[in-house]
Formats: sequence, structure tokens, C-alpha cells
Amino acid sequence: MELVREISVEEALKKGYRFIDTRTAEEFSEFHIPGAYNVPLFTSEERKEVSKVYYERGEKEARLYALELVGPKLYLIVRKVKEIKEKEGKVVVYCWRGGLRSLAVAAICTLAGVNVPRLIGGYRAFRQYIMERMAEILKNKKLVVLYGPTGCGKTRIIRILREKGYPVIDLEELAGHRGSVFGGIGLQQPSQKMFDALLWQELERLKDSPCILVEGESRKIGKLFIPEPFWEAMQKGEKIYIELPLKERVCISMEDYGVDKFPPEVYLEALSRIKKILGDEKYREIKKFIEERKYPEAVSELMVNYYDKLYARSTPPEAKPFYVKSFDEAVSTVESYLISVCG
Repeated sequence: MELVREISVEEALKKGYRFIDTRTAEEFSEFHIPGAYNVPLFTSEERKEVSKVYYERGEKEARLYALELVGPKLYLIVRKVKEIKEKEGKVVVYCWRGGLRSLAVAAICTLAGVNVPRLIGGYRAFRQYIMERMAEILKNKKLVVLYGPTGCGKTRIIRILREKGYPVIDLEELAGHRGSVFGGIGLQQPSQKMFDALLWQELERLKDSPCILVEGESRKIGKLFIPEPFWEAMQKGEKIYIELPLKERVCISMEDYGVDKFPPEVYLEALSRIKKILGDEKYREIKKFIEERKYPEAVSELMVNYYDKLYARSTPPEAKPFYVKSFDEAVSTVESYLISVCG
């Protein structure tokens, strides 16, 4: 009889197991299974020390040294796992590849009477599963992709319709970025693996919806890439283009980007990245507006001379256009279109 029971990713998800990540706090912070708890076997420094012993003195010595490090804290680890299990009911432990860390935690817990299985293949198996699962969910799913120049309030529309109960995925929210050269100001992006996991979680939430509304993005959002299955579904989806008058777009952008909440230097640093595209004369003009805190003028010039040209090139020609006079009209227009497409 095996001391530690093992279960697959699919079984764990279908049966509602909660996950316990045994990797270091730093590894967990970078990426983890959404909703997982972190009960690390080692600290980052301890893990480095064990690896050093492994490469210098071999596997047996490394295991003995690892036991020396974790021995004094085994009781605390078991107690924490026990508390989580009592709270959640069913739990499963995992590490990066279903290796020694999750095996050690599962084994010591089981010996102490806290029976917990470990995840076959660890996080790596989970990642492979969710990438395949994304493609499976999207196979027969219709995406409605919302395009429009900067300041049309696309993200606002997405979030308002989500609050109304429509099937919506907010890519910029998941990516921690507004999708432009100024889009990272005041925000922090997750790792690519974490972004993919959060997107999969949203797809699972909407797996029974006939369609999903998303905002039109480039393949790259800040430093992150939209996963291939989702990107392909966006290219095949229904496309709608919404546009508001420039004056209203400037007001919306000022609010959405939190303009004037940061010192001019923050905006000037972002502006410098598109200096060549703007040209020296226009760059100096916008730079002066920012330095003088004339932000509405700066935003208006950026829209006309940079963003609108950029969106004109990236907006699919087949996108159905709607030219509206106000933001409220934009919301109702997209809502009506979504109802007509999704039924």
C-alpha cells in the first residue's frame, strides 16, 4: 500500500479540491494555481542551500541536509495543512513538477493522520491542462470583440456590462495593464503563467455561455501575451467598432488613466518611448504640455497624432462601426449588439 495517494489535475478540479502549494513564498508570488494556499517546505534561501549541497555532495547528502532544515518546522507545516483541510474539506498538495517537496509534505501529513494526496505532475501538469482546456472551451465559443479608439471607454463598457450579468472577460484587468504605452502607470502586471491561469479561470466561469464579450487588444498587453487559443478565437470572433467625439474621449481618458495623479516625469518617461513615432516637433509640443500640466491638451494631441493612427491600422476592416454621441449611448449600443449576437 502506497503511503501517499496521488490524483490528477482533472480529478482534483472536477471534485472540488483546494490546492496547497509547497513551493517557496517567492515562487508562489510569481505564479500559482488560482485560489491555492501557500505552505512552503523551504524558504528561498534554504532551497538554494539544498541545491548547493546536491551539486557538491550528491543526492543523499542533500536529502539529509533538507531534513535537518525542515525537521524543526514539520509540526507547524502539518498543523497548517490540517487547518486548511478542516476549513476546505478536500485538499491536495503540489510543487513544481510533483517532486520531493509535495511528496515530503503529503507523506509527513499522512503519517500524522492528516491524509492529503499530492498532485500528479505538480504545477507543470496543471499548466498543460489549462492550456488544453482553454482550447477546448473556445472551440465552439463565439467571442464578440469590442474595438474603438482610445478614450471611447471600452474598458468601462466591458465592466458595466459585466455588472449587469453579461458574459464578459476583462483582459486588461487580468493583465494589470491598460494596453498602451501609458497603460502600465500605477499598475503591476502578473507573470505570464499567472495571467494564463486567471484567464483559464474566467473561461471556466463562462464555459456555458453562448458567447463572451472582450475588448479588442493587440497580441501583447504590456509585457504579457494573450495565449494562442484565446488569440485565435478573438481573430475569428464578431467584431464591433465604437467611436465617440474627441472631446468626450479626452475626458474619459483623463479619468481612466488617472492623469494628474502622478508627477509629470512619469508621463514624460512613457512619452519618450514614442518620440521617434511622433517626430521631434510634435514630441516637443506634447512634452511642453505635460511639463506645464496642461494634460487635456497633451491627451488630445496624443490621440490625434499617435493613438488614432495606431488604432486605424490595427482595427479589423470587418468590424461593424457605430458612431455615437455619448458614453451612455455607447453602452446601450454594445449591449443591444451583444443581445442580438448571443440571443
